[in-house]
Amino acid sequence: MIFPIVDVVQSYLWLVLLCVVLYLLWFVTTTGTRYWQCVHLPYIEGRPIVGNFLDAVLMRKSIFDLTDELYVDERVRDSALFGISKLMTPTLVLRDPELIKQVLIKDAAFFCNRSMCTDPHGDQIGYYNLLMIRNPAWKQLRSYLTPSLSLSKIKQMYRLVDQVGADMVASLDALPEVRARVRETEFKELCARFTTDVIASTFFGMQANCLKDENSEFRYYGRKIFDYGPARGLTMASFFFAPELVPYLRLKLFPRDTEAFLKAIIEQEIARREKTGESRGDFIDSMIALKNNNATLGVTEKIPIKGDILVAQAATFYMASFETTSSVLSFALYELIRHPEIQSQLREEIRLIIRKYGQDIPYEAYANEMPYLGTVISETARLYPVLPFIERKCTLPEGSTGYKLEPFHDYIIPNHMPVLIPIYAIHRDPKYFPDPERFDPERFSKENLDQIQPCTYMPFGVGPRTCLGSHFGTLQIKIALVKLLAKYRIDRSASTPEVLTYRKNAFTLNSNEGLYAELADDPLGM
Repeated sequence: MIFPIVDVVQSYLWLVLLCVVLYLLWFVTTTGTRYWQCVHLPYIEGRPIVGNFLDAVLMRKSIFDLTDELYVDERVRDSALFGISKLMTPTLVLRDPELIKQVLIKDAAFFCNRSMCTDPHGDQIGYYNLLMIRNPAWKQLRSYLTPSLSLSKIKQMYRLVDQVGADMVASLDALPEVRARVRETEFKELCARFTTDVIASTFFGMQANCLKDENSEFRYYGRKIFDYGPARGLTMASFFFAPELVPYLRLKLFPRDTEAFLKAIIEQEIARREKTGESRGDFIDSMIALKNNNATLGVTEKIPIKGDILVAQAATFYMASFETTSSVLSFALYELIRHPEIQSQLREEIRLIIRKYGQDIPYEAYANEMPYLGTVISETARLYPVLPFIERKCTLPEGSTGYKLEPFHDYIIPNHMPVLIPIYAIHRDPKYFPDPERFDPERFSKENLDQIQPCTYMPFGVGPRTCLGSHFGTLQIKIALVKLLAKYRIDRSASTPEVLTYRKNAFTLNSNEGLYAELADDPLGM
């Protein structure tokens, strides 16, 4: 009889062990939710392991739609801030503009770093750039790069952008007519080719010819950066959800073949200019100056800005510039198609500028004399910000107890905690933008600007880490819209989508639908 008793005891012990393991697994994987329960802050309960991002991890829902649902959840909609779980990591979400202003502007020194990160040792091109690098090296790098995108530099590059705009119209003129004086095109791809040609010309001093050649290498490799297949999507998600694992998984910000392509063309162009002495006053010239002046990054360890670190600057501007600019431009065209009355008003403003200057519109006119054009772009960026949120990491001196939110709240943000500001959701909050789904450029007219509360409109970020290239990107969009609308009236086609849905596997705003339209020849005369 002793053997059955031993078997029962062993089975019981195995059952107890299994229960203990399951409990420990549950305990570890629900860290985020249990933390928020302990600090008595409004929160949205997350699932084990995946936290509040199950639908994003499984690519069942766009991260834009997901963060918007969290923002309006009835459990937190009346709270200035609330807690979620980024996988197993407790993460704070700020909803109140005054809190956002306090964190991102007044005390930006403590929230300058992003929580997402790449490996500084195994991926120098992915890390040593303004997107990923952390303080204090970020502040040094920003000071080095700011002059390359100053207003005077942008003015110098204006003619290059203007020429690409003319090339874009020429490429459309070459399309076959679907009927008399009417052509059809898809704007997402057109805008991506336009912005890629602009970046190649202004930053690299090269002719990418994307508008003329659909097989251009520049466009091919640019497309691969944002072509989120399963492997690429998992890589990009890892930078945000699990940056601490990135070095062990040997992940890179750029696909390896894209990195090799960009490294080759940038190094070749730098070598060519150093050999010939050619100077164009562009971004590559700025990089050569940094190299020749022995610029370094770091406080204790001085890292020279040469080799891969030099390549990183041009490569990242290439990635960031063409995606953000082409996205806003294509969505602007989509809204102008849907609202012909707004398009007519904008074309009238352009007609008056052409009457004043002819077809050779100067830089100053784009900068100062087309206010309605500016409002159209601002309203597009409100409705369609490129990123779903601004994300930061609380970074205090070691040993600090945390960041106090007083007088706004008694909660203390622990050191190293991720903080999210859901700009897509805030931009569509009726509290700050009445009838938020309506495309209304008048929100940003001179008469109405004072009604927009600070830190409720943040398409390019806010505070010292705001987008360095925002002015240059805006100039590109202005030139493209003026060139297009001066020649064509842009109308709906049978393929124009009524409603847009967003890609579920992308961290930037990208519609599933193609943005088709008809182009009717209707030049604006004198």
